[in-house]
Amino acid sequence: MKVTGQDPAKTAELTLGKAKGKEGKDARPSPAAGGEARKPAQLPINASLTTTRVKEAIRNEPDVRAERVAELRERLKSGSYKVDADKLAGKMLDESIRDDLEKP
Repeated sequence: MKVTGQDPAKTAELTLGKAKGKEGKDARPSPAAGGEARKPAQLPINASLTTTRVKEAIRNEPDVRAERVAELRERLKSGSYKVDADKLAGKMLDESIRDDLEKP
């Protein structure tokens, strides 16, 4: 951590772009500075509808891609299917770490 002697609150505001907007207008004062509290952002209606449509499309997708399964079966039978051990090990580690992080 670098100590600069600057006011941390002012530095954070400048860094995060809170002190001035892109057009150079002053932003709303922060609650810590005695200003109004900001309201939480809300998704526009069209974004909410898009999210709903995406979720519906995912639900409608089959759990098993039959054409991919058939292709892999054929490659296994012919002996042309090769496993990249490094890639497989990496994915196993990623999944293990993700599982550990999700545990309460």
